[in-house]
Amino acid sequence: MKTRSFLRLLVDGAPLPLYDEVLRDAVADAASPAEAENLQAEHTLALHLRDTLEKQRARHEQQRALVECAKELAEDRSDPDAILTLIVGQAQRLLGCDMAYLSLNDDEGGATCMRVMVGATSSAWKDVRIPFGTGVGGRVAATGTPFSTPDYFKDERLTHDPAVDASVKAERQVSIVGVPLRNSAVIGVLFASNRTAGPFSHDAIALLGSFAALATSAIEQARSRHDREQTLEALRHTNQTLRRRTAEQERAVAVHDQSMDIVLRGGGVQEVVTAAGERLGGALAIFDEFETPVAWTPGTSEEVLKAMSAAAAGSAGGVHDGTYWVTGLVAGTETLGTLAWAPPTTPGQVGDPDRRLLERAAVVASLLQLFRRNLAAAEARVRGELLDDLLTPNPRTYSSLAERALRIGYQPHKRHAVVVAHIRAENRQSLASVASDLAAARGGLSTVRDDRAVLVIPSDDPSLTGRRTARSMTKRLGAPVTVGAAGPVDDPADLPAAYREALACAHALLRLDRAGTVATATDLGYTGLLLGDSASAVAFVARTLGPVMQHDEERSTMLMETLDTYFTTGQSLVASAKRLHIHPNTVTQRLDRVKRLLGVDWNSPDHTLEVQLALRLHRLSRELED
Repeated sequence: MKTRSFLRLLVDGAPLPLYDEVLRDAVADAASPAEAENLQAEHTLALHLRDTLEKQRARHEQQRALVECAKELAEDRSDPDAILTLIVGQAQRLLGCDMAYLSLNDDEGGATCMRVMVGATSSAWKDVRIPFGTGVGGRVAATGTPFSTPDYFKDERLTHDPAVDASVKAERQVSIVGVPLRNSAVIGVLFASNRTAGPFSHDAIALLGSFAALATSAIEQARSRHDREQTLEALRHTNQTLRRRTAEQERAVAVHDQSMDIVLRGGGVQEVVTAAGERLGGALAIFDEFETPVAWTPGTSEEVLKAMSAAAAGSAGGVHDGTYWVTGLVAGTETLGTLAWAPPTTPGQVGDPDRRLLERAAVVASLLQLFRRNLAAAEARVRGELLDDLLTPNPRTYSSLAERALRIGYQPHKRHAVVVAHIRAENRQSLASVASDLAAARGGLSTVRDDRAVLVIPSDDPSLTGRRTARSMTKRLGAPVTVGAAGPVDDPADLPAAYREALACAHALLRLDRAGTVATATDLGYTGLLLGDSASAVAFVARTLGPVMQHDEERSTMLMETLDTYFTTGQSLVASAKRLHIHPNTVTQRLDRVKRLLGVDWNSPDHTLEVQLALRLHRLSRELED
């Protein structure tokens, strides 16, 4: 056998047994012992060369794998765990080990924590924390130097931890090597392990260290990328916030300019409501002190206005019943009304910009309401003089008074309620101005007579108008107000009588120690007749028995006589029939007719005295006429 034959084996990459076979044949054919010895030397050299070439090929493969890993890491990967899994998988393949895995340090917790593993047969390794100084990983994490053990459980150099040992047993690991992941400090550990005993070579440990360097670089890149993304996200958020605030400021400036334009050109609250409604959306309305709508956004239904009015009455500010925003219209210490908003979204989702716009609209509306009130105050003296003349019973002047009323915008022939308000002397300083403001807000008139405010306000319901007037005046004057009301009247000639009736009701309330309350003659009944200074008996009789009297007059019946006889005989049907010379059934029929005319409770204890008193007054008036 010639030397080139061993070279041919090397070139062909022949398996190791073939080298021995060629050596045996060559030695058998050797011509001398010296030639056989030379052949043995060539065989040994060929095997050495073969080992060298294998190592070079292995190193080349390792370098190629490291380059491939580096190329893949150079790509923009958004998943750090995927990068770490790639590195760990390459390390397991090139080292030819059963498992490879990686942990990252938790310096505050004093442990290195498992992150990725390749080659595992169970999930026992997940969430495992290896305390610093414990096992292979804890030792490497604490010292920052590689460590290898041929048999984990027999190695006396190691400190064991039950949880860590349990995960090692679950994967049947025996020989383990760990190298540190290091930049300026140790950040984790890269491991390789086999399920059989035996040491890891220096080349394997060095290769694992190279992969650890790649892993460290990947972790740093991932953290840097994460920091950049966080910074970019923060910048995007800041930019969005700045844009939003800029838009809000521009919106606020536009609203301010629009509001000032409305004020400067003499606009009214309707323009404010319309403009604010276009910016805010939903329904917007302004209510006066009587909860009466003054202005509202176009298209707002009557039902919504009623609901908003109820919200305005029940809340001075903030959210009411989770549906409306209500803001008071305030000038100094005076409340001029309320601004109510039904937002297009739920109140809890209303942002600060919308609330600020609502408050700005309320300020402008308050300013316009104050202008209107001051203008009304300037007219109050003229209107007060007119009311004084209207309350003076002089029919010959009513035609000229009506002309004066029309000139100042007052319509005397509308239905009006007359209200007389009384307050203690120490609280009367602002009585005239408060009454004037309230009357002007409702298109009415006011004056002060004998230290009592008199208001004539358009209304079909004197009782309701009296209660609203008392509530508003009490709130503004800071003391209880006693109110008598009368009406409604639609003829200026009836105003003096209605005024006397309202005044009598106020006097009656005071004499009954009911200061701070409200009543009409109907509310007081015969008590008002007895206690009022000049209450009309005729009016009382008409209110109490008017339907019965009218029935007798129109149909020539005898209901009044039957009713009077019924009470005179002690409410006895038989005695009444005998005195009237009719059958008891006829008495019953007539009393049924009375019940239909006066109401089912006409004979109740509360009303019997009023009916009997009205009958006596009626009888007395007829006797006086005769």
